[in-house]
Amino acid sequence: MSNQKANRVLGLVVAAISIVALIVVLAVKEPTPQLDASSPEGTVQQYLQAITDRDFEAAVTYLATDTKCKVEDFDRAYIQDSLRIALADVSKTETSASIKVRIETANGDPFGGSYSDNQAFRLTKSDSSWKITGIPWPTYDCGGVFK
Repeated sequence: MSNQKANRVLGLVVAAISIVALIVVLAVKEPTPQLDASSPEGTVQQYLQAITDRDFEAAVTYLATDTKCKVEDFDRAYIQDSLRIALADVSKTETSASIKVRIETANGDPFGGSYSDNQAFRLTKSDSSWKITGIPWPTYDCGGVFK
């Protein structure tokens, strides 16, 4: 077999293996479970989904009414395109909750490295829904108030 023919066969084998690997990765990836929207965890999940979708008008609806954060504060926030967010810890009472999440972002490493940051969201129960208080990630200043 000539070198050119061998290289062509090797190229086809590598391409086939790559396609199979991609199909396996896509098939194995499980969808994110949707948490109960009326729970503190579900509220944070919906808020973070609005943030990653860059729907900041929806994001501010999950904030407490006394917050100084406005849509414009979110417009200034830096949000990477690829984020992985995982629920880390939940602590709640009848009227308050603390939800901790781990946010992973790409660190620019060509081999797929990432940077991990832990964020805590504090919530209070307002009527029958949960609202995020304070200055939540990804903002660090709202209305001139710094976190």
